[in-house]
Amino acid sequence: MCAMAKKFDLKLKGYVGGWDFDTDYVDYVLDKAGDKEVTVLIDSLGGSVATALSVSSAFANHGNVHVFYRGMNASAATISSMGAKHISIEKSAMYLVHKCSQAVLEWALLNADQLKAKAKEYEKTASSLEKIDLTVATMYADRCKKPVKDMLDLMAENKWLTAQEALDWGFVDEVIDSTEDVKLTQTVANAMAAAGIPLPDNMPVEADGWLAQLEAMFKKWFGKKEAATAQAVAEPDAKPDNSIQSTVMKKVFLMVAAVLAAANLKALEEPKEDGSYALDEAQLQALEDSLAQAKADKEADEAAKTAAETAKADAETKLAAAEARIAELEARPAATAKPVVETGEQSHANEEQSPAEALAATLANARQMLGK
Repeated sequence: MCAMAKKFDLKLKGYVGGWDFDTDYVDYVLDKAGDKEVTVLIDSLGGSVATALSVSSAFANHGNVHVFYRGMNASAATISSMGAKHISIEKSAMYLVHKCSQAVLEWALLNADQLKAKAKEYEKTASSLEKIDLTVATMYADRCKKPVKDMLDLMAENKWLTAQEALDWGFVDEVIDSTEDVKLTQTVANAMAAAGIPLPDNMPVEADGWLAQLEAMFKKWFGKKEAATAQAVAEPDAKPDNSIQSTVMKKVFLMVAAVLAAANLKALEEPKEDGSYALDEAQLQALEDSLAQAKADKEADEAAKTAAETAKADAETKLAAAEARIAELEARPAATAKPVVETGEQSHANEEQSPAEALAATLANARQMLGK
C-alpha cells in the first residue's frame, strides 16, 4: 500500500463549481503541465454536475492525471475523476454516488389548473434528471466495468462506501495509507443535510466553529459535570446526581438567552423533542460575536495585568535602590567644620558654621564695610 503524494499540482476542494473547484483553473494547470503527469487532490462533497463533467473531460483529454481522494467525497466530486488515468483513495476516506437532484422552492396558493401546470413542469424536470443520471451511470459503468443498471441501483441506494468498497466496485484503482482521520463537524453535517446527502453510518458529529468554542467555555465554567462523570466511574452503584447536569444546562440556557436579549434578538423557541433548541443565523452570529468579545476582553485584561505587574516590579526596584542609597549616606561619618576665610566674599552656603564662627564672620564683614 503506497502513501499519499506529498505535493499536488492541483487541489480541488469545497463546492464543485466554486472558486476552489473551478474549471478554468483546472484547464490552466493542465495546459501548463503539458505531457507531464498531473497529481490532483480531491476533497469535496459535490456541487455542479456541469462543472464535474467538464473537469472529467479535461482530465481525459490531458491523458495523464492521477487523482487522490481524501476525506468525504460525494456526488459531483466522484464524477470529476472519471476521466483520470489513475485514481487513489485514502483508506480512511469515504465515497458516495447518488442520483442527481435539483432544488425545488415553492410557496404559493395554486388552483387546480396551476397545480396541473406545475406538475407538468416537475415531470419535465424529473425527465431531465433521469437523463443526467443515465449519463453519469454510464460513466461509472465504463470505469467500473459493471452494467449500467447496477450503477443506477447503487446510486438509488444513496449510501456511503468505504475506501475498500469503492475499490471493490471499481471506482478507484488503489487504496493508500491515510495522512489524516476523517472528521465530521456539525457545520459539514448541516451542509450535507441541506443538500440531501446522508450522513455516514456510525460516524460521530463533532462540534466546530463557535459551537466548539462554546463547548470549551462550558467545560471551563461548569466543570462540575466532568466531576460528576468521574464520580460515576468511581462509584458505579451510586445514584447519578442529575441536579448537576440540570444546573449546568440551566446556566447555559440563561447565558444564551442573555446574549440574545442583549442583541435585541428573539428569544429561544420551545425545545425539540430531544431537548435541543433551533437557532437561526442571526442568533448564531450573536453567540459567535459574544464569544469573540469575551475572548478580546480576556486578552485585554491579561495585557493590563501584565503591564501592572511590570510597573510594580519597576517601582519596587527603584524603591530598593533609594533605600540602599539612604543607608549608604547614613553610614558615612559627619562632616567636620571648616574655618571661614575672609576673602571679602560671602562664605559658601553649603559649609556648616558654628554660632561663634557665624558671629566672627559678621563682625569681620561689618569692619570691612566701615573701613576699620
